[in-house]
Order: sequence, then C-alpha cells, then structure tokens
Amino acid sequence: MKIKTLLFSLLGFTVFAQDYHLTQMDKTMTIWNPSATSMNQGFEKISLQNRNQWLGAGTQFMTSYGMGEFSIGKTKKSDKAYAGIGVFFSNDVGGDSKMSQKSFGTSVSGHLPLAKGHWLSAGIQTAFCNRSADFSRLLYYSQWNGSSLDPNVYSGEANDFTSFSYLDAGLGLNYRYIPGNKPNLSAGQLAFLGGFSIAHANSPKLNYNSLNTDRLFRKYCFNTQVKYAFDDKSSMEVSVIQLIQGPHAETILGLLYRSKLRGNSEITNMVHSQSVVAGLYFRSTGTIAPYVALTFGSVDLGLSYDYDIGPISTAYRHSVEVNFAYTFMKKSVFKGSRLR
Repeated sequence: MKIKTLLFSLLGFTVFAQDYHLTQMDKTMTIWNPSATSMNQGFEKISLQNRNQWLGAGTQFMTSYGMGEFSIGKTKKSDKAYAGIGVFFSNDVGGDSKMSQKSFGTSVSGHLPLAKGHWLSAGIQTAFCNRSADFSRLLYYSQWNGSSLDPNVYSGEANDFTSFSYLDAGLGLNYRYIPGNKPNLSAGQLAFLGGFSIAHANSPKLNYNSLNTDRLFRKYCFNTQVKYAFDDKSSMEVSVIQLIQGPHAETILGLLYRSKLRGNSEITNMVHSQSVVAGLYFRSTGTIAPYVALTFGSVDLGLSYDYDIGPISTAYRHSVEVNFAYTFMKKSVFKGSRLR
C-alpha cells in the first residue's frame, strides 16, 4: 500500500505539471474563457465547484473553485451592450506531498449585441498563482527496511522543491444566439454558443527548483453548446469542449436532458422556475460520468460521478464532482433594477 501511495504522489506531480482537470468544464467556463464572465441570465452570480479525484486511491486529490460575477450596464431586457467583472479563486492539491496550485484573479468581459438574439463577447483574465509542495512527506525505495517502507530510515533525497509564484493571463471570445433574447426556449427553438480561448497565454515560468525553469504550456480551448426545446417543459443540451495543451489533448462531451417541474412566474420571470437535469459526460481519456442536477429558482446544484474505463482504471476509477451556483435574477445587489 505504501508503494502505491508513493506512485500516486508521483502521478500527482505529472498532473500538476500540466493543469487541473474537471469533468463539468461547461459549469466553470468563466475560469478558462473569461468572455463568459457575466454571460448568465441574471445580474450577479456566485459559483462554487469541488472535485474529489480518485476515491480509494490511498491519497487525496482535490480541486476547488469559486467565482463571483458582476454586471455593469446590464438592462432588464438584456438588449444593450454591457460589461462583466469576475473575481475567482482555485485550489488544486494532491498527493502525499500536498503539492498544490493556488490562484486568485480577476476577469473582465464585454458583451455586444449584433442583432436581436445575437451576441459577441470578449474577455481577458489575469491571476496571481502559487505552487508549493513538501517532498519530505514522501517515502522512497531507499527507505525499504526489508519488510516495508519506513519513514524513520534516511532517504538520501533532498527536499529541493521551491515554492514559487507567478502571474498568469488568458483571453477568450464567445458568440451566442438566444431566440428573441429570452432565457426560456419555446417548442422547436434552438440556442447556440460557440467560443475559443487561450489559458496561460503568457506561458508563465515554473521554477520547481533552483536549477531548472520550465514554462506552463498554453491551453487552447474550443467550446460549443447547443440547446433544443422539445416543448415548453423539456429540452436537450449538447456540449463539446476540446482542450489542447502542449502534447496533450482532451475532448469532453456532455449530453443533458432538462425537465421543468414548475414554470416561470410571469411577474418575476425565472425566479420561481424549478427543473431537474440528468445526463452523461464523456471524456476522451476513458471516463463516463453520470450527472444529475436540480434548479430551484436562483439556485443550481449538480453532482457528477466519474467512472474510469480506460487503461488508468486498473489503478483508480472513481471521482466525485459537485457544483453550486446562486444567480441574482430578480434584481441587482447594487441597484434597484429588476428583470421582468
């Protein structure tokens, strides 16, 4: 078991050297495509997401994310250009060495109506990031005492990992079509979203130790999302996200079905809407993730469960991801404007 623990720690370093990975990437679009900031149906939005990866692996890998989005100049009919500002944090920690990647940043977006229902959005992002680890927590083969790995045996390995910080930057574009600028689709209507973004656009330096300096690969992200309403109470959502970072590539496909339990109030629009969502995510790495979510007016709560079926499944195969969002739909927290 201790040998496996060491291997998982080393695997954690490999993942760490690239970037964090999430299944519900469409729920965290604002962190990798800043043009999505404030691209929601309300005024402000608070989002939280947490991923517990490789359950039962003998060591813990955890990714947490949070963001607050604010709009400037957004009207109750959403028919004029407006700006969005976001403040976010992320924390990715894993392995026995507690290797972590922390970031705190801001994003700014602009949303321009091209025609009724047609929008073009652009955004930029900057973040302060820190990476750290404690290799003294690891066990090495040199600490084998004949029957087990003994932490009291001198390993001969230097704990030369240097904690370091750097500035990160990103940019993105999105085009979206919403029939009649209305958030709720009628029977037979289709909504579309498509975009492109570059994360780590400045390719920041990674000073893992005093001898070597690596650079974080730029991450190129392509996103497409299509929503189709079968009738006033049910709809299908298909999303495709393509990620390319250095020599690595990953495709995430989402198929979600939404059924309304309760319609919208004619007075307050979406505030009293209730619905249930169920579907699947597929990752090209060999992962199937059932997903279920509930919407109660301004509150969204979703859960996905990753089941790995690829080569990696011989070592670990289970991960859990939870998302929570609260959207201020009725009025802005900063002014008296209301969405009607």
